[in-house]
This record gives sequence, structure tokens and C-alpha cells, in this order.
Amino acid sequence: MSPEPGDPVGALASQLEAAGALIESLEEEVARLRHDLEEARLALRAAQQEVSARGRALEEKERELREIREEMRREREASEAQHREELESLRNSSKQWEEELRRAYREQEERHRRELEELRRRAERERNDLESSLRGEFGRRLKEERARRERQHEDALHALRSASARRELDLQRDYQVVIESQQAEIEALRERLRQQEERAEEERREALREIKRLAEERERELKRAHAAKLEEVRAEAERKISALKAQKEADNRALRERHAKEVLQLRRTYEERLAAEDERRKQETWALQEHLEELQSRREAERRAYTARLKELEAERLAGRKENEENLERVVARFGEEISRLEHRISDLEDALKESESLRKRLEDELVELRGRLEARREPLVPTPSAEPDEELRQRLQELEAEKLLAEERIESLQEELATAREEGRRNAEELERALDKLRRLSEPEQRLREGIALFNASEHSRAVASISKALGLPRAHARIDEENGGKPVLTFVWEEIGWRRYVSDPTEGVEEPRVYLIGTGDSPEDLKPPENQPNARVDARGRLMLGVQAR
Repeated sequence: MSPEPGDPVGALASQLEAAGALIESLEEEVARLRHDLEEARLALRAAQQEVSARGRALEEKERELREIREEMRREREASEAQHREELESLRNSSKQWEEELRRAYREQEERHRRELEELRRRAERERNDLESSLRGEFGRRLKEERARRERQHEDALHALRSASARRELDLQRDYQVVIESQQAEIEALRERLRQQEERAEEERREALREIKRLAEERERELKRAHAAKLEEVRAEAERKISALKAQKEADNRALRERHAKEVLQLRRTYEERLAAEDERRKQETWALQEHLEELQSRREAERRAYTARLKELEAERLAGRKENEENLERVVARFGEEISRLEHRISDLEDALKESESLRKRLEDELVELRGRLEARREPLVPTPSAEPDEELRQRLQELEAEKLLAEERIESLQEELATAREEGRRNAEELERALDKLRRLSEPEQRLREGIALFNASEHSRAVASISKALGLPRAHARIDEENGGKPVLTFVWEEIGWRRYVSDPTEGVEEPRVYLIGTGDSPEDLKPPENQPNARVDARGRLMLGVQAR
């Protein structure tokens, strides 16, 4: 029912109804504040749980760091043992190669000596056979035989020279191949020499049988036809045999001298080559030892650098962990104080609302009573009241007006306090959200770094790094979170004394492509500053990046 114009009681009633609606809205605001406070408590509890989880994660990371150290120590010991074994095997192989080379040289000298002795014996046998056969033949046969023998001698000499030249070429070729091929060739030469000896023996026997047969036939013919000329032919044959012996002896001496000179020259050449090869092997051995010492010194320097870097990382991790724990404790304590203060403030507001509610109920009761009185005054059968009740009613209306003004002032004060409390709650919620976000960022860098590495391994840039590594070798890698670049993972690849490349791999969901892109290249690794020039990751042959340093 709308109030009548000029009716102060109706206006007061409508104002009281508006005040009741305002109080109800204030109660709703208080309920929302309670809900926000409950959410803040839940968020604080979740933050505390997350802090404990991060503490457990940090302990797990410490255990993994200890395992990485142990793995690095085992790898370093295995690598040192492998290097020692390789050096020992190189020394043993060098000594074995020298022994086999000396043994092959001695065997070759012995083979040459046997070949020379065999040729000498063969020439002696041929000379004896020729002397015995020429005694029973006449001059023409002697000349033909002498010419044939001379041709054979020349052929043998030429064959010997050709064999010597071929053998020298074979030795030169054999000197350049591996020891196994030398052994196989030595066996083949032994087999061929044995076959040549067998063929020579067979030819000698066949020639001896043929000469004997011809000599017997010729002897019979000479006995029948030239019995008278036997003495003359014999004398002539003896003279020719003497001349042939002298010629043979001179040829043999010249052949021996020439062969001795060739053998001496070959021996000198082989000794010079052997000395040069020994010198080269010694230089190679020294170079290998120097390279091994350089590798050992480099590995020792890398080990010291990795150890120092691990100590720095551990110190940074401990300092960061302590600082984060202190900051988190301060934030939790401050939010605890803020929440306690808000709880007290809300309890005060609840008390004030209860008082306002009781005042509203009392005013409503008085308003109902006044309305009843007004209704009674408007009845036509009721006589007009005296001036005293009207005066009392006016005083009561004035009191109600004053109480209404006080209630309005109280309501305005409560509204201001609620607005202030709402603003403080909003600010505290924002600060709590910022603290939680900072806590998440402080506790999630390693997971974010691993996600960035996985994203890089799945991109085409890993194949580009693999193709470059095929030509330049595997690079040193460093992975980190760049706070200046919005907390994005930055991956740096360095090829020794050749160049470097730097990539950004952003694993944030919803960002625009490309999520992996190149941000820098260079030709001099000296341009990089710590910690980028200190590796903390490794790259395989397919360009995939993995955290952890592997000894090279």
C-alpha cells in the first residue's frame, strides 16, 4: 500500500522498508565476504600444501643431483680406465708391429740368402751336368749346347733381375699394407717357391734323363763312326770346356758381385725405410701420447669446471630455497594476520548488523502500533481525540524521525565499512594471488624447462642441429630459464671454435606459433658469457637435447 501524500508515518514506513532492504543487501555482502574469506583460507591451505610438496620436490632434486654426481664420477673413472687401456693397447700394437716388421725383414733376408744359395747350387749342378755331357759330344753339339746354355743363362739372369725388380716392387707394396696381408703374401711366396723348386727339380731330372739318353746314343754313334777321331775331339772338348769353365767362372763372379751389390743396396734401402718407419712410428706414438695428455688435461679442466659449476648451482639452489622459504613464511604470516583482522572486522560488522536488525524490528513494531492508532483515529464512530494524544503522537513521530536519521547514518557508516572491508578483501585476494603465482613460478622452472626441451626435440630445429652436428661434431649445450624474457626456456648450442646458436622454446599453452624460434647466432664462442658457456645438457646424434652433462 503506497503512503498517502503528507502522511509522515507512511513515508517513515517506506523509508524503514528501504532500510530493511539495504540491511538485507548488507547481509548478502557480509555473506559474500565470508565466502571470500573461506576461499582465501582454502587458498592459503592449498599454498601450504604446495609449499610442502615443493619441499619434497626439492629433496627429490637433491637426491637426483647426488645421483648425477655419482654417475659423473663413475663415467669419469670408466673414461680414464678406457683411455689407459687404449694407450696400453696402442703401445702393445706398436711393439708388436715393430717385432713383426723385424721378423719379416729377417725372414726376407733369409729367403734371399736361400734363393741365392739355391741358384748357386743349381748353377753348379748345371755346370757339372754340362761338363759331363759335353765331353762326349762333338763341336757342333758343343756350340749349340753352349749357345743354348748361354741363352738360358741370360734368360735366368734376366729372370733373376726381373724377379728381383718384381720382388722389390712387391716388397714396396707389401710394406704399405697391413701386417695380415704381409703374412698372407709370405705364405703365398713360400708356396710358390716350393712349387718352383718342385718344377725346377722335375725339369732338372728330365733334362738329365734327356742328356743321358742323347749322350748314350751319341757315344754309340761316335764309337762306331768316329773311333779314330775320339782323341782329337776329346782334346778339343777339353780345351773348350776349360774356356767354358773360365767364362762360367767369370760370369759367376760378375753375377755374384752384381747380386751382392743389389742385395747390399736392397738391405740399405730396407734399413733406411725401416729406420724412417720406426722414426715415423715413434713420432706418431709421441703425438698420440701428447694428444692423450692434452685430452687428460682438458678432461681434468672440464671436471674441475663441472665440479665448480655444480657447487655454484648447489649454493644458488640452497640460497634460493632458503630465501623462498623465508618469503613464503613471511607471506603466510602476513596473510594469517590479515585474515585474523578480517575475521574480527566481520564479527564486528555482524554485531552491528544484529543491532541494526533489532532496531529495525523495534521500529517496525512501533510503526505497526502507530498505523493502528492512525486507523483508529480515522474511524467515523470514534470521537475526536484530545490534544494530549496528538501531542504525544507528534513527539513519537519526531523521535521516530530522529531514530530514522540515526539508522540512516548507521547504515551509511556500515556501508562505508563494508565497502572498505570489501576493498581490503579484494586487495588481500590480489596479493594472495600474486604470492601464489610467484610461488608457482619459483617452484616450476625445472618443469617448465623440461617442457621447453621436449617441445624443442619435437620441432624441426632439432633436425637442423643434428645436420650441423654431422659436419662439425656434437655441440656443448646449455638450457636455462630467462627471467628477462618472460621466464621462457632458452637453449644455447656451442660448437668448439666454430660458432653458436641460441633458441627460445616457449611451452606456454595458447601462444601463437612459432613456439620454437632462433634468437641468435655467432661465429665466436667467446661472445657467450656465463652461464651459457658452461654446459649443463647434452645432445645426441639426432639433435635431441637432454639435461645432464656427459663426459666427452
